[in-house]
Amino acid sequence: MPRKSSASPSPHAVLRAATKEAYTRVTVLLNASYADFSPEQQRSIRALVAGEAPVRPAKRAKPAKVAGEELPPRYWLPHSQETWSGRGRPPQSFIAWEGTVAHTEWKKRHPDERFPAFPG
Repeated sequence: MPRKSSASPSPHAVLRAATKEAYTRVTVLLNASYADFSPEQQRSIRALVAGEAPVRPAKRAKPAKVAGEELPPRYWLPHSQETWSGRGRPPQSFIAWEGTVAHTEWKKRHPDERFPAFPG
């Protein structure tokens, strides 16, 4: 009676066989239904088959910010001659000035204004 070999195939042989079977299945599937994929999916499939990185749509370019004109000063601090256009966050010097005695005195005479107006 011939003796049966109990040795199992090597892991590499099993992997090669599985890869060959997967390739065959993928090829049959693509040949049968490639036209059913969207153009974007077809591009992605072609890129994968070619070994390239996945194709992603390019991001829309944002328009470049145009350097606007420098705004004229709207507020100023008389003691330091610092100015501010009134756009964006107030400069640190203006915020610091709000807590001073000079600000309190000025505010008594100008209750509806936050900072002194620029003369001009």
